[in-house]
Amino acid sequence: MNWRLLIQPGLPGYRQMAIDEALYACADPDRPPVLRFYTWQNPTLSLGYFQQYKRVVQESFVMHNKIDVVRRITGGRAVLHQYEVTYALAGPLTNIFANQSLQETYRLIANALNLGLQRIGLDHPSIRADASRERGESRLPQCFVSVSQFEHEIETKKVIGSAQKRSRDRFVQHGSILLDFDLFLQNGCIKKPDIEIEKKIAPLNRVFQRRVEMQEIVSNFHGAFEQIFQVRIEPSELDTRELKLAASLEPLYQSEDWTQRGCR
Repeated sequence: MNWRLLIQPGLPGYRQMAIDEALYACADPDRPPVLRFYTWQNPTLSLGYFQQYKRVVQESFVMHNKIDVVRRITGGRAVLHQYEVTYALAGPLTNIFANQSLQETYRLIANALNLGLQRIGLDHPSIRADASRERGESRLPQCFVSVSQFEHEIETKKVIGSAQKRSRDRFVQHGSILLDFDLFLQNGCIKKPDIEIEKKIAPLNRVFQRRVEMQEIVSNFHGAFEQIFQVRIEPSELDTRELKLAASLEPLYQSEDWTQRGCR
């Protein structure tokens, strides 16, 4: 069964999150996995499912600087989505993903992401294999201050951050492929930011000393996923069921009850 490829740049954060949840909800055993690449219409701070809005978000700053705030259905820590390409993979826990634990699913996807980094020209990207090696920054609210297990680094500096939600029969994993970094916005939108975060990241524009375009990311990572998973991944669009469900979820992702308190 061929996988599907969706490319959806420049949509509002609430819509991107609604689409990811819709793809997760529609990931039935008789449907193929969906690989998606997207960008964000405005700078958008996404909170992990369990993070507390009042403890993380510098509300006056995000309002003054017109930064949108959304809450993800995945765990992990806060990410300001601005200069990046976001990937997402949603599918049923069947075929290659059958009987895989959360860590094993992370590892499989990490292998594809690592090959994608190699295909765009990185000589020595690596996957953090040992959870015990995560630095003490893991309690800080920002995702990119430390490298977690099965995330990607270049000489200990983080380049991709990922998070996953799964149930007994399906999963969605999404993450940020970092292209560049605005320290003023990144640290301003967070309470208790890490003032040394720039020493811990490897944005691809800075690594290559040129601008990396979305199409370059999509084509190379698309090919990497095809190679690792030995499938064809063909261009697609949201189907009627996915569109309807995503539209029904958008008001939730725009609501203060969900964003600020995590109420469903």
